[in-house]
Amino acid sequence: MGSPRSPATVRWPAVLEHSMWPLFRIALRNVARNRRRTLITLAALMVGVGAAVLTRAMMNGLQRAMVTNITSSATGALQVHRAGYLDNVLSTPLTMDFAIDEAFLAQVRAVEGVKAVSPRIQFAGSLGANDESLFLAATAMDPTAESAVCPNRASTFAPGSRFDSPDGILLAETVANALGTQQGGEAVFLAPDRDGTLNGELVHVTGATRSVMPDEPKTAVVPLALAQRLLRMEGRATELAVAVHRLEEAPQVAARLREALGPDYEVHTWDDILVQVKEGKARDDASMGLIAAVFLVLMLLGVANTLLMSAIERTREIGTMMAVGLRRGKVMGLFLAEAVVLGATGATLGALLGAGLSAWLNHRGIIFTAPTISVPFDIRPYVDVGYLVRIVLLATAGAAVFSLYPAWRASRLRPVEALAGR
Repeated sequence: MGSPRSPATVRWPAVLEHSMWPLFRIALRNVARNRRRTLITLAALMVGVGAAVLTRAMMNGLQRAMVTNITSSATGALQVHRAGYLDNVLSTPLTMDFAIDEAFLAQVRAVEGVKAVSPRIQFAGSLGANDESLFLAATAMDPTAESAVCPNRASTFAPGSRFDSPDGILLAETVANALGTQQGGEAVFLAPDRDGTLNGELVHVTGATRSVMPDEPKTAVVPLALAQRLLRMEGRATELAVAVHRLEEAPQVAARLREALGPDYEVHTWDDILVQVKEGKARDDASMGLIAAVFLVLMLLGVANTLLMSAIERTREIGTMMAVGLRRGKVMGLFLAEAVVLGATGATLGALLGAGLSAWLNHRGIIFTAPTISVPFDIRPYVDVGYLVRIVLLATAGAAVFSLYPAWRASRLRPVEALAGR
């Protein structure tokens, strides 16, 4: 005699026989009966879900490229300021500065996740050249440290520009055009120091900067040492730009930096600083959700139409099943099962199609230059597994919901009338 069978192996087939499994077996058979109609319905689901996945992947790639461009060429992943600086940022408060000795910079670098640090000074001043003067916002930075934090900073410089001269200044193209100055020209930079006393420095235009974001204000870039002389702030800065090893971990690194530096400093991630970019991403995500919903509704209307046609064509079959004792609830369950089979199969194939196209485009890359932004985007579309699972589940559940009317209509048939084909 063999060993006794476990309770699970004995009860499992019985559970299946009393569950929805028999209905799903019949549903699979029914779906396969009209192959042409089923293939058309599945093709519509594949195209719709695939388009939704590809659209989401393109948006993910565009958003990542935009954030990467901004953080690697302008802001850095994190920024450190004295507490309260951002609340007063519009007045570029030089009094909220701090010492940037090597011990302090080493303390920041020692935080887990920090890759590099670059001190900066944000200030405002007036630049005069060719009997013209212009008020502008300037960023002072150390060329060597900045290249470690923002490796794509040089991509924001116009071809032929140099940022290695101790008295050099890079001007936004709009500023250079307004002043009528060119590379190699001289200008006088006037700015109030941290005590409010006006000071000036003779500078040479060594190039031009290009916009990273649309509608950037009139700006200039100068060496940190020049700004420290101009503002009488030797050994001090108003900002630390911080690069992290993984941009996705910026919030965690920011939390560790806050703990290490204490309450005298504030640490912000890139999306705290660029609120308009964060809000734009949220609007884009909402738009993508709406587009995906429209795709799904159009596809699911096709599923509902397929099942309604099936219910009309199978009137006599339904009448026969009800005449031999099949309950109305089972009839309704049968049509719902057919909808779930169609929805799950079509959505899975569509998700795989969209993911495959996204992976191919990710490998190739798409270079895109916006009309108002000079730095091109290297778009690498991608989509995460969680989104694929969600859209397959949503399409499957939606197919069941949209099949409620055909299923209800089939379950309401009277056996005698159904057998008569009425």
